[in-house]
Amino acid sequence: MEYIQNLYYMVQDYWILTMLIGLMSCFVESFIPALPLIGIVTGNAMFFGFLNGMILSWIGSGLGTILLFLLTKKFKDSIHMERFKNEKINKVINWIYKQGFKVLFIAYCCPFVPGFLVTITSALSGKDIRNFAPAMLCGKFIMFLVVSYPASDVVGFIKNPIKIVLFLLLVFLAWKVGNSINTKLDKNN
Repeated sequence: MEYIQNLYYMVQDYWILTMLIGLMSCFVESFIPALPLIGIVTGNAMFFGFLNGMILSWIGSGLGTILLFLLTKKFKDSIHMERFKNEKINKVINWIYKQGFKVLFIAYCCPFVPGFLVTITSALSGKDIRNFAPAMLCGKFIMFLVVSYPASDVVGFIKNPIKIVLFLLLVFLAWKVGNSINTKLDKNN
């Protein structure tokens, strides 16, 4: 317990540095899926509070995922990427290409789905960044909301049923907003 208390005091003393570490940890996790994203987001919420920790994690992870998507899209025709393609992977790539907002949104909402693979497969399938980014950002927002809210106030969350209802309402609203953004983007194409 003393170790956690010392970490908390260190975060308060080096506010900018720890925020940068929290942001960069989520950014780097987009490229190294072995890092525990849920642990990083939980730590950010505990140290910086619900809203600050969630937004910090969301920005870092969103920027990292978009960069990974753009890099994969740029190098998808290189010799190194061709080695990974086979009949099974091509079927998955074609399936993802045909899917819209909902599948990507759900994939990024679920913490147990490897976002790294979803991002690379989406880029290899030829998805446009304008279709990919809203689904990814809305999905990650929901996942980080689900993780950050209870992590920032565990006792208050369990004792107050109104918080649970508001939490579910926010999840539903975020899904509706993301779906409407994607519908507008599809109409413009």
